[in-house]
Amino acid sequence: MQGLGPREGRSRHDGAVIALISAAHFLSHFYQLVLPPLLPMMRAELGLSYAALGSALAVLSAVTALGQTPIGVWADRTGAAVWLVAGNALMVVGTLCFAAAEGMVLLLFAAAIAGLGNATIHPCDYAILSGSIRQERMGRAFSLHTAAGYAGFAAGPPAMILLESWLGWRGALTAAALAGAPCVVAIALFARRLRSDRPLDRARPPAHRVLLSRPILLLFLFMTLIAMGGFGAQTFMVAALPLLHGVSVAAAATAMTVWLVGSTCGTLAGGWLADRTARHVAVVSAMMLSAGVLVALLGLVPLDTFGVVAVAAGAGLALGVVMPSRDLIVRAAAPPGTAGQVFGFVSSGLPLGQALAPAPLGLLMDLDLPGILFLACGAVLAAAVVTVHAARAAEHLVPASAD
Repeated sequence: MQGLGPREGRSRHDGAVIALISAAHFLSHFYQLVLPPLLPMMRAELGLSYAALGSALAVLSAVTALGQTPIGVWADRTGAAVWLVAGNALMVVGTLCFAAAEGMVLLLFAAAIAGLGNATIHPCDYAILSGSIRQERMGRAFSLHTAAGYAGFAAGPPAMILLESWLGWRGALTAAALAGAPCVVAIALFARRLRSDRPLDRARPPAHRVLLSRPILLLFLFMTLIAMGGFGAQTFMVAALPLLHGVSVAAAATAMTVWLVGSTCGTLAGGWLADRTARHVAVVSAMMLSAGVLVALLGLVPLDTFGVVAVAAGAGLALGVVMPSRDLIVRAAAPPGTAGQVFGFVSSGLPLGQALAPAPLGLLMDLDLPGILFLACGAVLAAAVVTVHAARAAEHLVPASAD
């Protein structure tokens, strides 16, 4: 049998790397949503309040957000593959500890373990994709990686509800944990071929000089604004649309569903587009402005059920197209050998934005101003365009090497 040529062999290598990294991203997002559907059952058996159970989720998110940047720094120094194996293993162990919990102590311990494992995903995934995938496939690699994360979010709640009906909440968590074990083994076996984005001479600028440089801080702000505008509109969509347009709750839920489906489809299309143009800032600008206008229209223009669903689908699609070009802009801003720390730091703007948006937007809902809510979210999405242009203009200020 004739062997594979260099091009075919490289294509298979790229495909294997993308599959493994996307699987890790799927599991990361899946594990973030294994607990919420089970909270009523856990509360009934453990005798804990929802506030106490919610504190475990808060610990998981906080450890993830705080851990991403330091893990990214170490992944850049030592190689990301070993951190990715360890992170996936910790997510499995943390989920098993959730299943075994009898009270708050083990719940909080499990949350810290799972959060630490989850903190490895973004810095390590992006460092490995940046170092292992051919440039001409990078946009599609980033888009498949992002789409896998969306799929993990979508799969988590229904899978856990189904498993709980068969196995109880402890059995459901145990089954979910064990389902991730093959991914840990596969990444460990393939680890030598998961190259990080590292320079050969190990010379790199100090982390604080990179992460506190103007373009990286602007890209962090860009991520924060995306999360505030997009997540904020999505969070209150089902509550706000019936008040504003008189549509049913079912129609509003459909609008949120097509928003999410549109985001996934847009991400896949955006990967194809990102590999065929070098004008990633232009793509991001056009799509962010489009999304901002469409979200604002939800608050400005009277719409029937079809209109609400169509506008939500368009906004989700536009935001999805942004994602691969956004990731390539971040990659271009990172000096050689710093992809892990840069992606780890910049992507921590996403949970920050998700944390900042709900309270002020909830206040607008309390004041019976759902239209202003959508206008505010649209304005935030449009304002993000300024930050990405400023970041590109300041890219030459990023230090390229150590003193």
